[in-house]
Amino acid sequence: MLKPHYLLSAFKIFGKRDITYAPLSQTDRRRKKMNNNPDSLLPFDLLFEKLNIKVVSPLGGRLNQHWLVDFKSERLVLRRWYKETHMDDIDYEVKLLKSISELGWPVASVIEGPIELDGHTWGLFPYLYGEPPSVDNRAAEQRSRGRLMAEFHSDLKKLSGIGQRKGWRRCEEILSDYELDRLLSEHEMQNPEEIRILRWHLERARKRVEGMQLHSRPGIVIHGDFTPWNLRFQEGKLSGILDFELAHWDHRVGDFALSWRGKYDEVIYGYDEVSPLEPVEWELLTPMWWAGLIENACKYMKEGIRDDGWIIKKLLERSPLMGQDAAPYR
Repeated sequence: MLKPHYLLSAFKIFGKRDITYAPLSQTDRRRKKMNNNPDSLLPFDLLFEKLNIKVVSPLGGRLNQHWLVDFKSERLVLRRWYKETHMDDIDYEVKLLKSISELGWPVASVIEGPIELDGHTWGLFPYLYGEPPSVDNRAAEQRSRGRLMAEFHSDLKKLSGIGQRKGWRRCEEILSDYELDRLLSEHEMQNPEEIRILRWHLERARKRVEGMQLHSRPGIVIHGDFTPWNLRFQEGKLSGILDFELAHWDHRVGDFALSWRGKYDEVIYGYDEVSPLEPVEWELLTPMWWAGLIENACKYMKEGIRDDGWIIKKLLERSPLMGQDAAPYR
C-alpha cells in the first residue's frame, strides 16, 4: 500500500508578490487564465485506467497544475507539468527529490511517473498534512528558518551525481556575461531610468566580486525558495519542504536570494549560528542577490515582457547586512 509520507514539493501560495524573482508576467497571466478550469484538461478515463485514481478536487498552480486524488482511500497529488517544461528539467527535479528523500528529509519523492499521456507529462506524488510556520513573530520565524536551512544544507552537501539544472548558472557566470550589457543598451531609449538603475547595480556587483575567485569555490544543490510558505510543520516538527522548482547547483549563500530578499536579515543570522559564513560569503551576499535580479530583468527584456516594477524595487532595497553595498543608488 502506498503511504503518503510527504506533501508534493511543487506547491506554492500563488498570488504573493515575493514568491519568485519577478511577478507574474502578462504571458503568465494569460496562461493562468487558460488554466482556470483544470478539470477540463484531464484525460479522465486514461488517467483512471493508468493510475487507478479518482480526482477529489483541483489544487491549482501557476504553470504546473495539481489535483488532489484518491488512490485506494489514500490521498495523493497528481501533477500535470506545464507543457513547455523540458524533460531534462522534470528528470532533474524527480532525481533530486528522490535523493533528498533518501537522506531522511520530508520531501515528495515521485510515486509514479513521469508519464507521457495526452500530450502532457504527469506524475503522482504523496500528500502530507501540515501547516506553514507561524509568522506572528517574524524575526523569530526568520531566525529559526535560517537555522533549519543550515541543517538542510549540511545534508545537501552529501548529494552526489546531481549537477547544474538546465538553464541555471552561478552569479559569477551571470556577471561575466556581456550579453546583459547589450540587452541593457538595446532598451535604454525605451526605459532610460530603469536601465540606469540596472546598469548601476550590475557595475557595482561586478566590482565587488573582483578577486573573490568564485569559479574555484565549492557549491551545493540549493532549494532556491526557502520561504515560510514552502515549509510545513505538524505537532511542532518539520513535516514538509515544498517547491523545488528553483532548486539548482550554486554557492550555498545563493539560497539566501529568495529567503533573505535583501531585507530579512534574521534568516542569515540564524544560518550563521549553525554554520558560520566565511568572510568572502558575507561579501558575496549582495552581488549574488543583485546578479539574479538583473539576469531576470534581462530575460524579460529579451522576451519582450515589461516588468511591473518588482525587480527595480528589490534592487533599491538596502539592509545593514549589505555593508558597503548598502550605499543608496544615485
